[in-house]
Amino acid sequence: MILLFPSLIHLKTDEDRALFKPRCHMFYGQRVMDIPDGLPKWSGLSDDSDLIEDSPPEKVRAVERKREEEREKRFEKEENE
Repeated sequence: MILLFPSLIHLKTDEDRALFKPRCHMFYGQRVMDIPDGLPKWSGLSDDSDLIEDSPPEKVRAVERKREEEREKRFEKEENE
């Protein structure tokens, strides 16, 4: 992870600019202001923390589903050992 201001980089095409668009917010619980942009908001590092507040509902459901599947796999593995 790196803090980089996109305005410091000369991007020639719209495709290049699209690569620098934000995909989520990390450490959103420590924010200074609300950002109601519909992107996932994580309490810590993305995927390693909880989705909070303004996160899109479908993203919340997908993450919860993924975590439940991982939990079930660990449970099955422990049963087979």
